[in-house]
Amino acid sequence: KESLMTSAAIPATWALVVLYFTTFGGFIALTAWFPTYWIEFQQFDGVKAGLFTAIFSILASLLRVYGGKVADRFGGERTVFVSMSLILISAAMLSFSSGVLSSILIVILLAFGMGISNGAIFKLVPSYIPEAVGGASGWIGGLGAFGGFALPPVMGAIAGKYGTEGYARGFLVFTVLSAINLLIIYVLIRKRGRA
Repeated sequence: KESLMTSAAIPATWALVVLYFTTFGGFIALTAWFPTYWIEFQQFDGVKAGLFTAIFSILASLLRVYGGKVADRFGGERTVFVSMSLILISAAMLSFSSGVLSSILIVILLAFGMGISNGAIFKLVPSYIPEAVGGASGWIGGLGAFGGFALPPVMGAIAGKYGTEGYARGFLVFTVLSAINLLIIYVLIRKRGRA
């Protein structure tokens, strides 16, 4: 309880919650969203949609392990910044891509961004919240995962408004979130540099 209270009073905890909301919450949300996207937008049958959803999910999960290793080598902020940029670019491209092959390749890029950043974000916890690592990790993991429940209805609302094209336009949610996250990472780097 003390660690949770201490970490809750530190702004960096909430910055990392927002980052993890996009990456891990986004990973959960996309695992739920992709079957709908492949079936409704790309006209895949259920088995094929499930297969390509599994490719995204498994690849992002495996890359999460290496996200921590990459962050150990190149630094957490730099790794998150690059992987978040990859999420932004791939989500923007996926929002307007209609070709099947190009969409599959972009989804693989998105899995790279999601997986690497998921692992790298926890590299930042002891650097920014050293006095309450356990409590901060609880906030970040718990509230970050909430993105998995909060994001699909937003994407569904976009699909409802724009019809079939909306199943692709829904990925713009991740473009906006990634842009906000890049600003957060920039601010963290500046503050750390001044410290």
